[in-house]
Amino acid sequence: MRRYCSVLDLAARCTFWKVLAATLVSCGAEAALFLITLHGWDPELETYGGTVAANNPMGLEGLISHSHIALCFGLGLAAVCGALALLGWEGSGCRTGYTLRRLRVGERALSLLWGGYGALCLLFYWAAHLGTVLALCAAAMPHLSERAASPLALFLACWRSPYLHALLPLEDVWLWGRNLLLCAALGLGTAAFSHERRHGHRAWGWIPLALGAALLFPLPMGAFPFQGLDPAFLPYLETEVEVYTGSGSPVPGLMAFLLTGGSAAVLINAALMICGREPFYEN
Repeated sequence: MRRYCSVLDLAARCTFWKVLAATLVSCGAEAALFLITLHGWDPELETYGGTVAANNPMGLEGLISHSHIALCFGLGLAAVCGALALLGWEGSGCRTGYTLRRLRVGERALSLLWGGYGALCLLFYWAAHLGTVLALCAAAMPHLSERAASPLALFLACWRSPYLHALLPLEDVWLWGRNLLLCAALGLGTAAFSHERRHGHRAWGWIPLALGAALLFPLPMGAFPFQGLDPAFLPYLETEVEVYTGSGSPVPGLMAFLLTGGSAAVLINAALMICGREPFYEN
């Protein structure tokens, strides 16, 4: 057990502060954009910057949409994945080559452990942004109009806003699965990149997946075509939900398919690379 802890300790020493810095900067930028938008928002007239926000008739959803905070999540996610992929580089600030030769852990086990560590870092990043957005929504509630600041406002925003719904899918089991699969695929994909580099090869699959996740992470409810919407929510959502979810459009379903299928492909390919290639060493 001690040797496995040494592997995780090496990964943490090389990447933890970088992951933490990317998380804090992206969450801080997210909060700044949200608060700037809130400052220019007139909840009574439903305007932003003097312009009638006819395409954003709801309080919290309108704030999230106008502030474009999902961009901060995407950029920070790409930075976290980059930091994880650099794990094992001699120029990354850690004497990884020397340490790896001294560890009494097989190369396959080491790469799998690093993949699990990367997945945990991405789960932490997800949880940090979820907490940030929920705190911002709670802070914005007193500034919303009486109609928008109902007791169900935050709950309904989780269904109406694609970004908030992706962070907190509630009963959307398929979206929970997509997010967990995405974290596992990016974690193992970046570990496979480091693993293949030691063999003189490259594993680039995590790069298009990270870029796709940065762009396609926000996903409206009902995006998975075989899931559908719960009829119990329809009276609350009314037709305004089409503004945020694009109801009737095939694009959300295509986005869900691309990111979920890409995550599965990268995860399987990374596992085959790590487990299928002859290791340089095996203890």
